[in-house]
Amino acid sequence: MKKKVLLLAAILAMAVIIAVTLCACDPIAQQTEIEGLQEQYANIANAKTIAQKIEITDGEITQFESEKTYTKTDDGYTVTGTEKKFNGVDKLFDETPINETVQKAVDAKPTLKLDEMYFEGGYRLTATGLTATVKQGNIKDVFGISGELKAPTDNLVLEMSASGGHLTSVRISYDSYDSHVVITLTMTY
Repeated sequence: MKKKVLLLAAILAMAVIIAVTLCACDPIAQQTEIEGLQEQYANIANAKTIAQKIEITDGEITQFESEKTYTKTDDGYTVTGTEKKFNGVDKLFDETPINETVQKAVDAKPTLKLDEMYFEGGYRLTATGLTATVKQGNIKDVFGISGELKAPTDNLVLEMSASGGHLTSVRISYDSYDSHVVITLTMTY
Protein backbone atom coordinates (compact mmCIF):
# COMPACT_ATOMS: atom_id res chain seq x y z
CA MET A 1 0.00 0.00 0.00
CA LYS A 2 2.84 2.41 0.89
CA LYS A 3 4.45 1.70 -2.51
CA LYS A 4 1.18 2.57 -4.29
CA VAL A 5 0.85 5.84 -2.32
CA LEU A 6 4.48 6.75 -3.04
CA LEU A 7 4.01 5.91 -6.74
CA LEU A 8 0.81 7.98 -6.88
CA ALA A 9 2.57 10.90 -5.11
CA ALA A 10 5.47 10.66 -7.55
CA ILE A 11 3.09 10.67 -10.55
CA LEU A 12 1.21 13.67 -9.15
CA ALA A 13 4.50 15.52 -8.53
CA MET A 14 5.58 14.83 -12.13
CA ALA A 15 2.20 16.06 -13.41
CA VAL A 16 2.60 19.29 -11.46
CA ILE A 17 6.14 19.78 -12.79
CA ILE A 18 4.97 19.16 -16.37
CA ALA A 19 2.02 21.56 -15.96
CA VAL A 20 4.29 24.28 -14.53
CA THR A 21 6.78 23.75 -17.35
CA LEU A 22 4.07 23.96 -20.01
CA CYS A 23 2.63 27.14 -18.48
CA ALA A 24 6.10 28.70 -18.44
CA CYS A 25 6.40 27.99 -22.16
CA ASP A 26 3.05 29.58 -23.04
CA PRO A 27 3.83 32.00 -25.92
CA ILE A 28 1.25 34.51 -24.69
CA ALA A 29 2.83 34.64 -21.24
CA GLN A 30 6.32 34.92 -22.76
CA GLN A 31 5.67 37.86 -25.10
CA THR A 32 8.89 39.53 -26.23
CA GLU A 33 9.47 43.27 -25.89
CA ILE A 34 9.20 43.72 -29.68
CA GLU A 35 5.89 41.79 -29.73
CA GLY A 36 4.61 43.96 -26.88
CA LEU A 37 5.41 47.17 -28.79
CA GLN A 38 3.83 45.74 -31.96
CA GLU A 39 0.65 44.94 -30.02
CA GLN A 40 0.58 48.40 -28.43
CA TYR A 41 1.04 49.99 -31.86
CA ALA A 42 -1.89 47.95 -33.20
CA ASN A 43 -4.04 49.45 -30.42
CA ILE A 44 -3.41 53.13 -31.24
CA ALA A 45 -7.06 53.38 -32.32
CA ASN A 46 -7.98 53.22 -28.63
CA ALA A 47 -6.30 56.59 -27.98
CA LYS A 48 -8.62 59.47 -27.09
CA THR A 49 -6.35 61.95 -28.87
CA ILE A 50 -3.45 61.68 -31.27
CA ALA A 51 -1.26 64.72 -31.80
CA GLN A 52 0.66 64.64 -35.08
CA LYS A 53 3.54 66.96 -35.92
CA ILE A 54 5.43 66.90 -39.20
CA GLU A 55 8.40 69.17 -39.81
CA ILE A 56 10.57 69.32 -42.93
CA THR A 57 13.67 71.50 -42.74
CA ASP A 58 16.62 72.34 -44.96
CA GLY A 59 19.27 73.61 -42.60
CA GLU A 60 17.73 76.51 -40.67
CA ILE A 61 14.83 76.91 -43.12
CA THR A 62 11.50 75.25 -42.29
CA GLN A 63 10.01 74.15 -45.61
CA PHE A 64 6.84 72.57 -44.21
CA GLU A 65 5.22 72.24 -40.81
CA SER A 66 1.98 70.53 -39.89
CA GLU A 67 0.41 70.23 -36.45
CA LYS A 68 -2.82 68.28 -36.17
CA THR A 69 -4.77 66.90 -33.24
CA TYR A 70 -7.11 63.97 -33.85
CA THR A 71 -9.77 63.79 -31.13
CA LYS A 72 -11.88 60.63 -31.03
CA THR A 73 -15.65 61.01 -31.41
CA ASP A 74 -18.46 58.45 -31.74
CA ASP A 75 -18.30 58.64 -35.55
CA GLY A 76 -14.58 59.12 -36.18
CA TYR A 77 -12.22 61.97 -35.36
CA THR A 78 -12.33 65.74 -35.16
CA VAL A 79 -9.13 67.09 -36.67
CA THR A 80 -7.83 70.54 -35.78
CA GLY A 81 -4.52 72.26 -36.42
CA THR A 82 -2.51 74.17 -39.01
CA GLU A 83 -0.22 73.54 -41.96
CA LYS A 84 2.53 75.95 -42.95
CA LYS A 85 4.33 75.81 -46.30
CA PHE A 86 7.39 77.88 -47.05
CA ASN A 87 6.53 80.54 -49.63
CA GLY A 88 9.54 82.82 -49.63
CA VAL A 89 8.00 85.32 -52.06
CA ASP A 90 5.83 87.99 -50.43
CA LYS A 91 5.49 86.28 -47.06
CA LEU A 92 7.50 83.46 -45.54
CA PHE A 93 4.68 80.96 -45.06
CA ASP A 94 1.31 80.08 -46.49
CA GLU A 95 -0.65 78.97 -43.44
CA THR A 96 -3.77 76.83 -43.72
CA PRO A 97 -6.03 76.18 -40.72
CA ILE A 98 -7.41 72.66 -40.38
CA ASN A 99 -10.82 71.97 -38.87
CA GLU A 100 -12.52 68.87 -40.20
CA THR A 101 -14.16 65.60 -39.24
CA VAL A 102 -12.99 62.28 -40.59
CA GLN A 103 -14.85 58.98 -40.49
CA LYS A 104 -13.41 55.91 -38.86
CA ALA A 105 -11.36 53.97 -41.34
CA VAL A 106 -12.97 50.54 -40.94
CA ASP A 107 -10.50 48.77 -43.19
CA ALA A 108 -7.44 50.68 -42.00
CA LYS A 109 -4.93 48.37 -40.43
CA PRO A 110 -1.69 49.38 -38.73
CA THR A 111 1.15 48.76 -41.15
CA LEU A 112 4.22 49.13 -38.95
CA LYS A 113 6.05 45.80 -38.82
CA LEU A 114 8.61 45.55 -36.06
CA ASP A 115 11.32 42.93 -36.46
CA GLU A 116 14.77 43.15 -34.94
CA MET A 117 16.35 41.90 -38.18
CA TYR A 118 15.22 45.16 -39.87
CA PHE A 119 17.35 47.32 -37.53
CA GLU A 120 21.01 48.32 -37.66
CA GLY A 121 23.17 47.03 -34.81
CA GLY A 122 23.19 49.06 -31.62
CA TYR A 123 19.43 49.59 -31.42
CA ARG A 124 17.85 49.98 -27.97
CA LEU A 125 14.82 47.84 -27.15
CA THR A 126 13.17 47.67 -23.72
CA ALA A 127 9.68 47.10 -22.38
CA THR A 128 9.20 50.89 -22.44
CA GLY A 129 10.47 51.67 -25.90
CA LEU A 130 12.59 51.30 -28.97
CA THR A 131 15.21 53.46 -30.63
CA ALA A 132 16.51 51.98 -33.87
CA THR A 133 17.98 52.94 -37.21
CA VAL A 134 16.11 51.01 -39.89
CA LYS A 135 18.34 49.24 -42.41
CA GLN A 136 18.14 51.00 -45.77
CA GLY A 137 16.91 47.86 -47.52
CA ASN A 138 14.12 47.27 -45.00
CA ILE A 139 12.35 50.66 -44.86
CA LYS A 140 9.52 49.45 -47.09
CA ASP A 141 9.18 46.27 -44.98
CA VAL A 142 8.89 48.17 -41.69
CA PHE A 143 6.26 50.60 -43.01
CA GLY A 144 4.32 48.16 -45.20
CA ILE A 145 5.02 50.04 -48.44
CA SER A 146 4.44 47.95 -51.54
CA GLY A 147 5.39 50.41 -54.29
CA GLU A 148 8.43 52.59 -54.78
CA LEU A 149 9.26 55.33 -52.30
CA LYS A 150 8.34 58.76 -53.68
CA ALA A 151 11.63 60.30 -52.50
CA PRO A 152 14.93 58.97 -51.20
CA THR A 153 14.89 58.09 -47.52
CA ASP A 154 18.23 57.87 -45.70
CA ASN A 155 19.23 57.41 -42.05
CA LEU A 156 15.71 56.57 -40.89
CA VAL A 157 15.45 56.43 -37.10
CA LEU A 158 12.35 54.97 -35.44
CA GLU A 159 11.66 55.81 -31.80
CA MET A 160 8.74 54.42 -29.82
CA SER A 161 7.82 55.01 -26.17
CA ALA A 162 5.34 53.04 -24.08
CA SER A 163 3.89 53.55 -20.64
CA GLY A 164 1.11 51.85 -18.69
CA GLY A 165 0.54 49.22 -21.37
CA HIS A 166 -0.01 51.84 -24.10
CA LEU A 167 2.14 53.25 -26.85
CA THR A 168 2.52 56.93 -25.96
CA SER A 169 4.68 58.25 -28.81
CA VAL A 170 6.18 57.35 -32.16
CA ARG A 171 8.90 59.49 -33.75
CA ILE A 172 10.31 58.93 -37.23
CA SER A 173 13.17 61.02 -38.55
CA TYR A 174 15.06 60.71 -41.83
CA ASP A 175 16.91 62.62 -44.52
CA SER A 176 15.59 63.10 -48.05
CA TYR A 177 17.79 64.98 -50.50
CA ASP A 178 18.91 68.06 -48.51
CA SER A 179 15.85 68.00 -46.24
CA HIS A 180 15.44 66.54 -42.78
CA VAL A 181 12.00 65.13 -41.96
CA VAL A 182 10.61 64.54 -38.45
CA ILE A 183 7.19 62.98 -37.88
CA THR A 184 5.93 62.67 -34.30
CA LEU A 185 2.74 61.09 -32.98
CA THR A 186 1.78 61.52 -29.32
CA MET A 187 -1.14 59.53 -27.97
CA THR A 188 -3.27 60.02 -24.83
CA TYR A 189 -5.67 57.39 -23.60
